[in-house]
Amino acid sequence: MDTILIVEDDDIVAELIEDGLSKRGLQAKIIKDFENITITVHLEKPSLILMDIYLPYRDGYYWTRKIREFSTTPIIFLSSAEEKLNTVAALNAGADDFISKPFDFEMLSVKVKSLLRRTYEFDQIESNLHFEGYTLNLVNSQLEFESQTIILTNHELVILRALFENVGHIVSKHTLMTALWNNDDFVDENALQVNLTRLRKKIHVTCLDQFIKTRRGQGYILGDI
Repeated sequence: MDTILIVEDDDIVAELIEDGLSKRGLQAKIIKDFENITITVHLEKPSLILMDIYLPYRDGYYWTRKIREFSTTPIIFLSSAEEKLNTVAALNAGADDFISKPFDFEMLSVKVKSLLRRTYEFDQIESNLHFEGYTLNLVNSQLEFESQTIILTNHELVILRALFENVGHIVSKHTLMTALWNNDDFVDENALQVNLTRLRKKIHVTCLDQFIKTRRGQGYILGDI
């Protein structure tokens, strides 16, 4: 069963989340050591992490960046802070989604199950996508080029998959946003741009970013330089 790691220092809130997820068929575990969160992630190997922003010692942004150094486990931010501002900050840190408190447990459950499904559906796929000398490995979530291998997060894989499957054709912003977030209300084009900027920076070492062109007002296309 998928394990959800709850990183929330308010015991009452954490227990409510754990109970709410349990009642909806999801197994959750509350983190206790807020000084060594990355160690816990290494040991527990959760399928998904629910991350509060304001934590003892270090905030959720810090821990998300540290986790992203070794793991592509999907992360959903939880916070009562102003939504729009922290959405961008969360995505920049490496988060996959964002939910503002107070939230409805049915909505949280749907988001968690949807993200788990989108992330791990590739486990059943035994295929690669190709462009020029690049290989997008859908099973291992990585971009391969010559001797280089870039490990991708779920969002990065979704974006590149859409581009690789439509080489030479424009992939609209709406298409990408639907694939990433199912058009959740808080998501806007700025959030998409954050993800694309982060992806371009990550794959720059392979020069693939030079082949991804922006078509103003339309979307993005993977093709010749």
